[in-house]
Amino acid sequence: MTKNHDYWMKKCIRMAEDNVKAGQSPFASIIVKNGEAVSYGVNDAKASFDPTAHGEIRAIQKAGRKLQTVNLSDCVLYTNCEPCPMCLGAIYWSGITEVWYGLSVEEQMEFDELPKEMYEEFQKPETAKNLSMKSLSSQVEGRRPFLVKQ
Repeated sequence: MTKNHDYWMKKCIRMAEDNVKAGQSPFASIIVKNGEAVSYGVNDAKASFDPTAHGEIRAIQKAGRKLQTVNLSDCVLYTNCEPCPMCLGAIYWSGITEVWYGLSVEEQMEFDELPKEMYEEFQKPETAKNLSMKSLSSQVEGRRPFLVKQ
């Protein structure tokens, strides 16, 4: 059997369905390298009481451990929904440059508006955001850890 994009996406969707049946959220991801699955991840935030436990994050963590690297640039990520901003950040940090998804953020709004709202929040000016972030850079030596020699 040829493992093409359709194959991996259908597998993600089945994993997401199974995850819902297990009492979790409908999200799943697979990381593939050279046509073979390296890792699988499902959103287990409810079970782990961890709001960062999204399918993409779990799959990236497992792939890094399995491949013994933080650079997954030679891998492809498949996920049943377009990644939320947090997962997108993790994808960039991992070096992955190719992502295939099933349901877009716009299409997902039928079920959950949060990802779309988060993307919109990032576009707002700092003074209009719901999250207040304040810098202490003038009061602390935040650069110091970056200057330590290994």
